[in-house]
Amino acid sequence: MQNRRDFLKTLPLVPGTLMLAVLPQKESYGASLLQKEAGIQLWTLRNEMQNNVDETLKAVSALGYKSIETYGFDGGFYGREAVEFSRFCNALGLTIHSSHSGISDSTAAAWSGKAAEAGLSFLILPSMMGRPEKSLDDFRRTADEMNRIGEACLKNGIRFGYHNHDFEFREMEGKLPYEILLQNTDPKLVSFQMDIYWVIKGGQDPYKYFDKYPGRFTTWHMKDLATDGKSCIVGNGRIDFRNLLEKAGQAGLERVFVEQEQYDEGAPLHCAGKSLNYIKKHLF
Repeated sequence: MQNRRDFLKTLPLVPGTLMLAVLPQKESYGASLLQKEAGIQLWTLRNEMQNNVDETLKAVSALGYKSIETYGFDGGFYGREAVEFSRFCNALGLTIHSSHSGISDSTAAAWSGKAAEAGLSFLILPSMMGRPEKSLDDFRRTADEMNRIGEACLKNGIRFGYHNHDFEFREMEGKLPYEILLQNTDPKLVSFQMDIYWVIKGGQDPYKYFDKYPGRFTTWHMKDLATDGKSCIVGNGRIDFRNLLEKAGQAGLERVFVEQEQYDEGAPLHCAGKSLNYIKKHLF
């Protein structure tokens, strides 16, 4: 089965340059802004989405999810016009709050405009998406581009963020690339979607980042870590989400999305339902 990082590398990266005025963004580090409703990142159901988008979304709604994060946004969703797809989801009781997207300098203005028309709040760059990642300077250049993308997105009322895996936590030239991205991006322009699983699997401490960069981690992927190192149903692994959520205000957390890439108890839809039930019973 193809993993997401490999999948992302197959998507095109379109170069370009776009400079737009910076719009202010309110910062609130004290009180929690968390919406106590777990959404789902549809990559969890990637095979089902590939086979039948409509039926998969109906099944997601039947599980009790009301919030979704899509993937592969390119101005539209899964080959459909953005507004039409959003209306279809809304009719099922599903709101698209966020999407992963291979957004770049040259596409940021147009794609964020389409995202705004569809009612999204966030567009998330889900990896380096083919950009060079061999030196810290590569990451600095990407951070510069992320600032420009953030400017373009804010012009359309969309907030831009970056989603980590674990490669950002492999030391390079005595530093961690993740730190370079955080240090060289403007908090008013670029937020971070923390994938808790990958942070911990990468040998890092999420609390350290909340302390050092408060308010920057506006969305999280809630993906649990099994003893064998694979992802599993939330509640079946070793990540203490209850204590992590105590730091929601410091982190700047607003929304969480369930994600699972390997399946410890049967079909992906079954696992997605179990994760949601655990979250409702024990976390929210």
